[in-house]
Amino acid sequence: MNEFHFYASNVFEWVTTNETRDLPALIKMMDKADVPYSLFYVPVPHTANYEIKVYQPQVEGTIWLGAYKKGKKYQ
Repeated sequence: MNEFHFYASNVFEWVTTNETRDLPALIKMMDKADVPYSLFYVPVPHTANYEIKVYQPQVEGTIWLGAYKKGKKYQ
């Protein structure tokens, strides 16, 4: 099984899913800030070490899933 996690970031914080891949909980956390956030699929375990530059994970194969606000596509 391929290990992966989801990563979300806004101008204040970043959050990742853990081994349970609880994407709904991650979205709920990000929606509390009431600011736009970006969501990414990251093709490594959540415990992997990687750089974050300009609010984005620096991992080969990362996929940007879009920008959201309150759980809806943002622009």
